[in-house]
Amino acid sequence: MVIGAGTVGTRKALKLHEAGAFVRVVAPRVSPILIETAEASGRLKIEHRDYAGAQDIGDAELVFAATDSHTVNEQVARDARALHRLINVASNGSDGNFISMAVHRAGRITIGVSAGGVPAAAVEIRDAIAGRLEDLVTQDVESMARERSRTIASESR
Repeated sequence: MVIGAGTVGTRKALKLHEAGAFVRVVAPRVSPILIETAEASGRLKIEHRDYAGAQDIGDAELVFAATDSHTVNEQVARDARALHRLINVASNGSDGNFISMAVHRAGRITIGVSAGGVPAAAVEIRDAIAGRLEDLVTQDVESMARERSRTIASESR
C-alpha cells in the first residue's frame, strides 16, 4: 500500500508493481503514469481520495507513507505500527520500521545502498558505485555464473 502519489509515491508504487506486488495507492491526486499503469494492470489499484485512517491500511503487509504532509505521514506510521505492519515513511525514515535502499541493477549485479535515513546521500553513493561498474565487470559476472552452474551440475552427478 502506498499513501501518496507524488514523485516519491509514484516511484515506490511502480517499483512494487514491477516486482510483481499487488499495490493499492490512496491519494487525492495521482500521476498520469500511475493511472496508465493501473489501467493496464490488475495489480495496481488507485483510490482517488485522502487517507482516512487505519481502515485504509486493511490487510496490507507493507505500507509506504509518501504524502507531502508530514502530519499525514506520521498518522499513517502510527496506524501501521498499531496494526503491526511494516511502514516506510518517506519524509522521515526514523518514523518507520524499515527503509528502502537506493538500488542499481546491471545484469546479475545488484547494488543496494542505505545512508542512515538520508535518501539523497544513498542515491549519490549508489550512482558513484554504479558509475565504476563497467560492462566488462558485468560480463565477467555472467561468465562466472555460467561456470558456477556447470560446476554445481557436474558435482551433483
